[in-house]
Order: sequence, then C-alpha cells, then structure tokens
Amino acid sequence: MRRKKSHNRSIITRQGHEDGLALISTLMLGVVITAGVSSLLARQLMSRRLSAKESYQQMAESAANNGLNRILGELNNPNPNQNRGFLFTLDNRENLNEANNGFHWERLKSSQPPQFSEVCLDTSIGLPKHRQNQSGGFWPTQNVALEGAGDPSLREDGVSKIETFYRLRGYSSPGTSGSTDNGEAKFIIEGIVRRKDAAPDSYLARSRLERSLYIQSWVDVNRSNDWAILAAHHIELGPVQLNSPGQILWHTSDNNAKAITSLCNQSGILKQIKGNDNYTTNLQSRIWPVINQKQPASGIFKSTGSRDTYPGQPSMVRVWRIDDDQYNPSGNCWWRVLCQRSNQSGAYSTPANLDSRRLWRRINGRWQTTATIRLKEKDICAGKSGDCHIYVDRINLSRSQLLIENSNRPVVIHLLGPKQRHTGTNSEPASITLGRQALICGVNTNSNSCNQRPERLVIMTDATQKPDQCSGQNHRINLAGRSLPAAWILMRQGTVSLQEATQLQGVIWSHSYCSNGHRLSLSAQTNGSSSLMKQASTLWEWGNKGFSGYGRRITRGIRGTGLDQFQRF
Repeated sequence: MRRKKSHNRSIITRQGHEDGLALISTLMLGVVITAGVSSLLARQLMSRRLSAKESYQQMAESAANNGLNRILGELNNPNPNQNRGFLFTLDNRENLNEANNGFHWERLKSSQPPQFSEVCLDTSIGLPKHRQNQSGGFWPTQNVALEGAGDPSLREDGVSKIETFYRLRGYSSPGTSGSTDNGEAKFIIEGIVRRKDAAPDSYLARSRLERSLYIQSWVDVNRSNDWAILAAHHIELGPVQLNSPGQILWHTSDNNAKAITSLCNQSGILKQIKGNDNYTTNLQSRIWPVINQKQPASGIFKSTGSRDTYPGQPSMVRVWRIDDDQYNPSGNCWWRVLCQRSNQSGAYSTPANLDSRRLWRRINGRWQTTATIRLKEKDICAGKSGDCHIYVDRINLSRSQLLIENSNRPVVIHLLGPKQRHTGTNSEPASITLGRQALICGVNTNSNSCNQRPERLVIMTDATQKPDQCSGQNHRINLAGRSLPAAWILMRQGTVSLQEATQLQGVIWSHSYCSNGHRLSLSAQTNGSSSLMKQASTLWEWGNKGFSGYGRRITRGIRGTGLDQFQRF
C-alpha cells in the first residue's frame, strides 16, 4: 500500500513537471510567432515606405524630364511671335559676380537688358508668365508646377495631395553670353515632389537632370527676307535702292552696340552708316547690325576647286592681267589688253589661241583700244571638271568686255594682293576697276549675252589684312553703271567702291562698302522660280559644307549630344 502511494506521487510529480515544460514551450512558441509577425509587419511597412520613396523619386525624375521638355517647347515655339530661341544664346546660371546673380534671362525688359550678337533683335516678348503668378516670380528658375490647382493628386496615399514641380538650376550656352555660335549647351533641371501647401523647403523627393543639347543658329534658305544682300564692317551706304528682299548686315563694334540698340528701326540708324532712304521705302528697318559674328569663309564657293594652270606647266597657277589703259607690263606682252604669267614669275606673256578682238581708235589725242575677250570653257582650267578658279593681278577696263563662259561650270575670280604677287608686278594696285562702258559677265556657251546668273560668277579677294576703310587701293573693286551686271562679290578683307551710279544683280559681302555718294541699285532676284539663295545653296552644296547662312538668324535646340544624367538627393 505504501509502495503504491509512492508510485502515485511520482507519477503526479512527473506530470507537473511535464505540464510546466509544456507551458514554457507554449509561451516560447507564442513569443516566436509574435516576433515573426512583428518582423513581417515591420518588413511590410518598410517595403511600403521604400516603395513610396522610390515612387516619389521616379515622379521627381519624370518632373525634371517634363520640365525640360516644357522649357524647350517655349524656346522652340514654331510660332514666330512666340519663339524665344534667342535665349539659347544666353547663359542663365547662378553666378554671384554677375548681374542678376548670373540669371541673364531675367534681365529681359529690365533697365540693363542683355546684349545679343544681333543688336536689333526683338526680345520684347520677354519670359513666359510664371504659372503660379508669384509676385516677382521668374520662369523657369523658380518652382513651376506641372499640374493645375484643380488637378487630382498624382498619387493617393490617404494623407494629402501630392504635387510635382520643376525649375531650371542652370543653363550654359555654346559660347560666351550673347554669342549665337553653334555648339553644345547644357541644361540642369530639378524635379521636385511635395505635398500641397507644404513649406518650400519640405519635399518628398528631388531629382536633378543634366542634359546636353546641340544649339544651331542658321538663316533659312527659304526666307529671302532674312539673308544679307549687302554686308560690310565699314559702310558708307549713300543712296541705295534695294529691288529685292534682304538685309543690309552691318558688322559693328561692341562699343557701339548699346547706342545702336536705341536707334533700331529708326531713321537715326541710317546716319550711323551715312545712308539715304530716298530710293527705298522704310530702309531703316532693313539695317541689321551685328557683333561677334564672322563673314562667310571663301570655302563656301568651292566644290572641286579646280585651278587654272599655266599652259604647258600644270604644276603652276596662271595669273591674269587685263588692262585696256596700261599696255606695257614687264615681259613680252606689250600693247596687249590680256596678259598672263605663272605664279612663279613676274614676266607676262601673250596668251595664245584665245578669242580676243581689239579695235584701236584715237580718243582725246591718244590711241586707245577696245577689246572683246572671251574665255571659253576649254581656255581655263583645261582638262578639269567642276568649278573653275582663276587668279588675277589686276583688271582695269574702261571700254572693253570680258565674257566668261560659266553655264556648265561656275567660275570664281580671285583677286591677288601685293604680297601674293611676284616682285616684278608690285608697282600696280591690286584692284578691279570697271568704267561705265566696260563689262564683265558670265555667258552661256557660244552666247554673247550676259546670262544673269550671279551665283555662277563669284569675285573674291585672298587678302589677309583688312583695308583702311575706304582709302585702301589694294583688294578693291571699283564699279560704275552696269559694268558688272550679275555677280556674287565676297571680299572679306576687301573694299567695294562706286565710281558712279551702279546697278548689280547679285550680292555684296565685303569688309568695306563705299558709295562715295553714288546710288547702288541692288537686286538679289533671279530669272528662275527659286530664290538666288536657294540656287546658290544647291549649286555650291552649302548643306554639306555646314554653312548655316548669313543674315538674320533662327536659333533652335535641335538634339541631344550625350546621355541624360540623373542625380537623386
């Protein structure tokens, strides 16, 4: 009996111990489950928070990208009255050492407006109105909302409306401020995400976008009004008669730019270049002053670049002298209007087998000659194709005619200067002088009539130094009457001067233009259906040469030049 009671007590004791262990195990399992559930809940909460943060960051990046597109949309607006492409030429980034802290776009319509390379550029349109109508707010450097006040929240999180904004952190133009040179520009745009009515420095996410954009300035070949038909650095305009669309491009200095700005489209600007508007209505509106721009290079009139060579010596360039007043140059070409030499010699010789007819007559007690000279295609650049480049020391014609066949290939006349001539030829001025009864023109094959194709007869000078305004005698072309009826004159370091009233169908681009009080009747019209500029562009393949035109420019941001870079912060 006693043994049985002891056995029962041991069983009861063991069961108590087992019940305690079970309780402990149950409690521990509860703790583990609770910890697991808590961990899972925390993980879910963290994942949701991270997901929301990532969502906000993506919204910020999208806001930056959309903001850049909106800025480009304003600057590239195809409507001429709403276009602000001129801002592409102007830096707009923070710099405490500059006016308006470097935000030059904000200087438009202020007391210290920025200076553009096109001095009379109309910037009265100013900046777009800030969307939030903030007092003193400037677009786009201050936060601009991408949604309207009544638009729904971009993301519902049960707290409050979420809004996105963009702002321009900085813009670097291709060159110096005010330049219209083509090249790469850089935009830095910030995208911002924050809750409605939150403090300006409170945000859910921010992202910075850097994008490079190629900026291009050009003159539209289809807009004849924008092209320069007369251009020079020094202009004594006189009584000009413009018989076609086009601009008078005036390369002025930085020092004069501010004073000229106040004279744009006013008669006062004519006084600056000694102009007379008796023959052209509203002439002042066609004066287009520019700074920091260069005249086109001579290479725009070069395709194959075939050079006229001396007969029998294909490695030497032939140089012409054409003069019906002075008949005694050095060498074996006395009493001849047309003479030639190689570029290695100063002695002239008489050309053979050229169509040159002379008629002697006595004028003012002196025997003088009248010649008709015809340079056929086979006579110049013999055996070569493409454009033909001929070189001259001097052309001085009072009564004679020079007919150049250029219907099948264009001809470019290069006027050499004293430093480019042989020692024996330096006594005469390096110039082209044409009297009223003289004539130089391009003709079709076997025709004696001028073909009026100025883009096919180009006259240029290879000078390296600019002339002394109107006083220089070298690298100079002197015109009178209809002695040069149709030509394209490009004399970057030369002078175009009038001896009397002159008519020209074509274009004049030179360093100095000197009317000497005589009237110039200038027309850039053509006999064909397309404009002169379009014909020249097609003939000389300007599109393949990268020549963007010359005159009043259009500026656009046209494409990216690198990968977008996003930075989160």
